[in-house]
Amino acid sequence: MAIAATAIITGGIQNLTQQIDAELRARQLNDTFIAFDSSHFEPLYAVSMLSEDAALELWNAANAQMNQDLIDQLQAGITKIQEGTITEQELTELFAVASVIYQRNVVDDSVLEYYFGFGGGEPFGGAPAPTG
Repeated sequence: MAIAATAIITGGIQNLTQQIDAELRARQLNDTFIAFDSSHFEPLYAVSMLSEDAALELWNAANAQMNQDLIDQLQAGITKIQEGTITEQELTELFAVASVIYQRNVVDDSVLEYYFGFGGGEPFGGAPAPTG
């Protein structure tokens, strides 16, 4: 009797766990509380590196990603900025990632303000925009 009861309970717990996991993943990918903010891309518009339509497309792709993936991309991108090895394409994608992260509030704002100029600051700590 105990073995049969354990099998039933285990199956129910596994089913519940799968449902919770699916719900959490769905909520993670549907952050409807944030929206595209064109002003985050102003430094790129100013040097004709990106159009607003292209920025929206990149932002939508970034917004479809999980937080940890975005954080990993941000860290790799900042390293490339610091090394001076980031390309224009990588930079445009990184701005989209940073915009989503900024709105999701998963990284300290001061990092995003320093590197991307969010909140009215100068991007890249006032240094010229990387090119390549």
